[in-house]
Amino acid sequence: MSKILVVYGSTYGQTERVARRMAGILKDAGHAVETHRGDQLPDALPLGDYDGFLVAASVLMGHHQKYIRDWVRRYAILLNEAPSAFVSVCGAAGSDPLQAQAYVDGLLRETGWRPTVTRSFTGAVAYTRYGWWFRWYLKVISRRKGLPTDTSRDWDFTEWGAVERFAEELAVTLVPANDPVHAS
Repeated sequence: MSKILVVYGSTYGQTERVARRMAGILKDAGHAVETHRGDQLPDALPLGDYDGFLVAASVLMGHHQKYIRDWVRRYAILLNEAPSAFVSVCGAAGSDPLQAQAYVDGLLRETGWRPTVTRSFTGAVAYTRYGWWFRWYLKVISRRKGLPTDTSRDWDFTEWGAVERFAEELAVTLVPANDPVHAS
């Protein structure tokens, strides 16, 4: 099977949970998978040794993490030559799919990356992890959208079944064209 690198950006932990769940499914499918947070990558990571790439990042205040954008821009040529996927974790994915896609399109335009496949998933509202201002700001937005406003707890909106099904698809998608999996 393939050697796959999973790189993620996560501010409050939900995208890390999504990336690790997907990595686990890829491992269960027989792939060798390494998972790293994008701002904590080893210096001498031999990117040319990987057969496929999965990058996941969350949207906060209209942008994916800068360290993910910078890493993708730096390695766009390599990412474009291999099977690759981009997963965006974004609150808009559940209520405004066009806006969620606009965030994905913006990252791809900015970096020059052309992943094999992209997907957006709804994330979480981690009220208990936010500072007072951001907690208040998201509470106002949540109230407007009819979402929970109880700030004493966190709210997970991720479609975990869809995440798992997508990871199962990636178990085939992230295999190079010359791999026997594609010959069957």
